[in-house]
Amino acid sequence: MSHLGRPLSLIELDPTVSTPSAISDRVYATVKHRVLTCAMLPGQRVVEKDLCSEMGISRTPLREALNRLALEGLVVLRPYRGYVIAPLTVADFRELCELRRIVESEAAALSAMRATPEDTEELAARTTLEYTVGDQQTYVSYLRNNSAFHLALVRCTHNTQLISAVMAALDHHQRPLYLGLGVGMDGQASTAEHVEVVSAVRNHDPDRARALMLLHIGRAETRVVNALHAAGY
Repeated sequence: MSHLGRPLSLIELDPTVSTPSAISDRVYATVKHRVLTCAMLPGQRVVEKDLCSEMGISRTPLREALNRLALEGLVVLRPYRGYVIAPLTVADFRELCELRRIVESEAAALSAMRATPEDTEELAARTTLEYTVGDQQTYVSYLRNNSAFHLALVRCTHNTQLISAVMAALDHHQRPLYLGLGVGMDGQASTAEHVEVVSAVRNHDPDRARALMLLHIGRAETRVVNALHAAGY
């Protein structure tokens, strides 16, 4: 089924999970996955000829993909340089976290009011995060599972607009994490925070759910911003 016209989450874009059938969607998914996971680094020039040769495609579907990614703020068209991967800055990341605090805290509150028992069980099943320091495979699993929890939470609202907004914000949030900046992940602490959020949702306590999500995102912001500064961003 074609996904043309709606953003895809990083989880949906995982080539080991799903591959869109339409050529334009497949090219979009492939390039977006590389951008979000920093296989294509911030500021890197997009060499269209090389990508077309690698994927065995013409420039038309690639240009379509790049235009979609430009609308999402992931690539930028620069005069005389063509497309480049959008740069990564501390200021932009802080703005992103501000957006997440506003949107996801209210989404958590709505989830506490609207979640069905089935929603809550689905959310509870995604609380656990495991990460072994220095193990890249568990690091990537941590990032993907964390996003899956946040998506499961906003889906409890049954509001498609909110789901799309949170999905897009979460994807942009991944880029500094995939740079491997030594953000200081703590699987046990993050799991404990998730469990608290689930408890608030299960108890239909919107005020607590909102407060917990604000704290949760704020802690993540501090860790990543410190890592970005340390890396010279």
